[in-house]
Amino acid sequence: MLVRIESVAFLALLLLTLIRLPSAVRRPSGRLTWFATITGLAAIFMVGVVVPLPIIDGWLGGSNVANLVQNALAIVAFWFVMEAARTLDGSSFNARTLWELPTMIAAFAVPFILIADRRPTSTDFIKETADQPGLWAYASIYMGCVVLIMTRMLIGVSGRQPRPYILIRVGAWAILVASLIEIVYLTLRVLRHGRTPAVEFVGGLFTVPFYGGVVLVCAGITVFSLARAGRRSMNTVLSNLLTRANVSRGMVLMPIPGEDPVHETYRLAVRLTDIANSEPLTRRERMLLRAAAQVLDRQMKAPAVVRMCSGAGVVT
Repeated sequence: MLVRIESVAFLALLLLTLIRLPSAVRRPSGRLTWFATITGLAAIFMVGVVVPLPIIDGWLGGSNVANLVQNALAIVAFWFVMEAARTLDGSSFNARTLWELPTMIAAFAVPFILIADRRPTSTDFIKETADQPGLWAYASIYMGCVVLIMTRMLIGVSGRQPRPYILIRVGAWAILVASLIEIVYLTLRVLRHGRTPAVEFVGGLFTVPFYGGVVLVCAGITVFSLARAGRRSMNTVLSNLLTRANVSRGMVLMPIPGEDPVHETYRLAVRLTDIANSEPLTRRERMLLRAAAQVLDRQMKAPAVVRMCSGAGVVT
C-alpha cells in the first residue's frame, strides 16, 4: 500500500506538471503551481519511488539525510500549493512572504542535525528512531509546519464556489488530519509506549490520507486548470463570432494587446448590445448575444447590460 499510494501521488504530480507547463510559460501566475509540482515530484522522488532509497541516501552520505531533503522539498511544495490555491481566483502572489520557507525548514533541520543516532539508510527511519527526543522534535515540527500550511490554505479558499475547490479542501483536510495523526504517533513513541500493535496502528493511519490528500489537491488544481482552459477556448470562439457580428454591422474594432479573453468577450458583447439599442438584431445575433451573456454570467460579477439585452423578448 505504501509504495502504491506514493506512486499514485507521484504520477498525479507528474501529470499536473505537464498540464501546467504551458500556463507556466505563458503566465507568471501559473508558475506557482508548476514550481509546487516540480518540488513535490522531487520530494516523492526522495522516498525511492523511481530510484531505490539506499542509492539516493548514499549520494547524501548514507545516514538518512534523504529524509530531511524530502521533507524540506515537501514543505516548499506544500507552501507553493497553498499560494497557488489561494491565487486561483486571480489574486496576486506576495513574494515578500517567501521568508517563511527558510524559517520553516530551519525549524526542523536543526533538530534533525541534533538527532543522537540517525543510523544507516532505512525506509522506516522515522519509526526506527521515533523514541529519540531529537527525532520527535524534527518530525513533529515538520508535521506542524504542514498543519499550519494546510490550515492557511483552507482559510484562503473558504467560501469559494467552483467545484474544483471541493477537491482541494478535502485533500487539504486529509493532509492536515494525517499530519496530526503522525504527531500523536511520534508523541506516543517518545513517551516510551513502544512499537505495540496499538501504537503502530496509529502510525499506520498516516500514509493513505497524507498521500491521498496530495492526489486530491493535485486533482482539484488539474480540474481547475482544465476548466480555465475550456473557458479560455470558449471566450476565444465567442470573441471571434462577436467580432464578425460587429464588423458586419459596420463597427470599427481596435484590438487591445494582451486583453484578457473574458474582458474581450464582454467588450464585444457590449458593442453588439449598443447596436441592439438602435436597430433590431437578427435571430443569429440574438442567440450569439444570449450565449455570451450566459458564459459571462459564470465568469463576471454583473454583465447586467448584456444580460438585459440578450433576452428574446427584449431584442426583436
